[in-house]
Amino acid sequence: MQVVLKIVLTNWINFLVIFLALFVAGFISAVVKDKFNFNEALFGTTYSMLGYGMIFWIGFFILISLLDILLFSFNRQQQYTTYKLAFEWLLISSPFIYWFFKYNQWIFLVAIVAFLIGQFLRKPYIFKILLS
Repeated sequence: MQVVLKIVLTNWINFLVIFLALFVAGFISAVVKDKFNFNEALFGTTYSMLGYGMIFWIGFFILISLLDILLFSFNRQQQYTTYKLAFEWLLISSPFIYWFFKYNQWIFLVAIVAFLIGQFLRKPYIFKILLS
């Protein structure tokens, strides 16, 4: 069980990648599209990510932790890790893919791609944990 909890703790990579990508995209959008000045864009983006986005971050953390526990508890073979991470990405990203097409908001695409990059960046850490 300790191995699985160590794998769950690798989700900091996903949080960091998604947060930075959405923060940069939101900041650029606020400055370019909405014509905010630097301070307004910085405050508005920070508030959006931490205040308004807290519902997303809590749900994301719970969902990805549960999926990690379920997928890595029964089978810890290293060869299936890529499939497990891809399954997590597809399952969690599916509502965002739908919203991207329905609402035509590119910020959903940024979140989807950032999450995919985060999954691939955390794969070596998971391999290291599984080998130890």
